[in-house]
Amino acid sequence: MPTVTHTGGEARPSRGLFISWTRSNGRTLELARALDLEPVFIYLPGGLGLIGRYARQVRETRRLLRDRAPVHVMLMLPPAPALLALVGHRTRFGSLTADLHTGFFLDPKWRCARGPALRVLRRLGASAVVTNEYLATISGRHGVDSVVLHDIIRERGDGVRASSSAATSVLCPLSYANDEPVDEILEAARLVPALEWILTGEPPEAVRAAAPPNVTFAGFVSDSEYERLIRSVAGVCALTTRAHTMQRAGYEAFNFGVPQVTSDFSELRDFYGESALYTASDAEAIAAAARSLADRREELRRRVLELRPQRIAEQRRALARLTLMLHGSGSRDLAHGKGA
Repeated sequence: MPTVTHTGGEARPSRGLFISWTRSNGRTLELARALDLEPVFIYLPGGLGLIGRYARQVRETRRLLRDRAPVHVMLMLPPAPALLALVGHRTRFGSLTADLHTGFFLDPKWRCARGPALRVLRRLGASAVVTNEYLATISGRHGVDSVVLHDIIRERGDGVRASSSAATSVLCPLSYANDEPVDEILEAARLVPALEWILTGEPPEAVRAAAPPNVTFAGFVSDSEYERLIRSVAGVCALTTRAHTMQRAGYEAFNFGVPQVTSDFSELRDFYGESALYTASDAEAIAAAARSLADRREELRRRVLELRPQRIAEQRRALARLTLMLHGSGSRDLAHGKGA
């Protein structure tokens, strides 16, 4: 369904817009709120498949920038073609910041566009937001200054206490993307029949057919239903096969004070420390970690609650730096892809 969603009502001057070419995105909503920007989601399928959709979204983005005349703009990438809305189009505003998700750097679908897109951002005088130092280093090599900023961390709960629930289930938020070890999760579930494994999202039929009886497919859930689920489980299983990736499911567990099993990568260990369990992406390792999660959930919950205030304080400093970058003085002329 075509989607152009924003909160500003009629066209009017706006100090800042956060534009994402998607139906919705939690990170966009939360960062926009923290930075006093208006989130705008643009998703307009066209008659020529992906090319038609991108062409319509370029036109809509340009129209929006012309009509709203924002002083500050943030743009979520990927998809990299969103930059076409700025290049070759005469637009003036005070600052441009790109929120560069891990997929922009590492997803095979976008990897070939990474270098050209970063060069365009440099020519436009843009800054960037990334989720870890590794990605910041890549941006810096291309002349794009960046701020490391995780998804918004806030205290949304103190997790599930062992005394209040047996918690014999584990929640696996999935989008069935190419970096999620779905087959291995299903086999791990088969190895641990004492746990119920709750998988969100809409799985392919082959995944449903391969699932053991202790797997429950919850489908797409509302925010309130997701909150109910995450508060009722032993913990969350948030896994990726792609190094240098921070998963939103892991951030959500952390916010709710719920322990998690996550992938054994340095960025994840640096951020979650001893509040999480780490595993390789093979079925036996995932199964062992899930058993340990159920056994140690109360200890891990306490570690989450101890660490979370520190991460919130770090984020407060990163947001202050980003605010200075975003609200820098002066305007940039982005006609024909030229910076100031």
